[in-house]
Amino acid sequence: MAICYRVIDLGTQLVEWQGQAKKQHKIMLSWELPNELMEDGQPFTISQRYTWSSSEKARLRQDLESWRGKKFTDADFGPGGFDIKNILGKGCLLNIVHATKGDKTYANIAAIVQLPKGTAIPAAKNLQVFFSLGAFDAEIFGALSEGLRGVIIKSPEYGEVMRKKDGVTDAGPGKDKDFDDDIPF
Repeated sequence: MAICYRVIDLGTQLVEWQGQAKKQHKIMLSWELPNELMEDGQPFTISQRYTWSSSEKARLRQDLESWRGKKFTDADFGPGGFDIKNILGKGCLLNIVHATKGDKTYANIAAIVQLPKGTAIPAAKNLQVFFSLGAFDAEIFGALSEGLRGVIIKSPEYGEVMRKKDGVTDAGPGKDKDFDDDIPF
């Protein structure tokens, strides 16, 4: 079981895939695992970086659809559509696979699915955090880890925010849309 507690806009990043460098807008989602505790009693956490895309082939969209238990339509994106902030505080089941490379073992998310109906979601211990470069909040940015700030600072969106200093509208794929069924977000 996992609870989403962070949605972080990383901005456009230079990535290398199959020997080719390209720029992609990235987003990071983080979950806490309330039933998997560290020695200090805090839940383990896991994060996944995604390309910020609503394309049918995009892993972000596929994972969100699996989590929702329902496919998105093209109408779900854009003005009046799905708002990524809706996943904060929502529970799911994560299939985590451990992979070893050299002397390190990595926990990777293989799948995200809905919780069974009626499953109680415990209160999250971690503070819910939403950070968007489109609605830049210096206090939230300052509270991020040094490593995350370093990644975000490399993005052209961060440079633009620093040049304007008065912010712009939300960079998310749409605004809130009410769903009146059992879909979690």
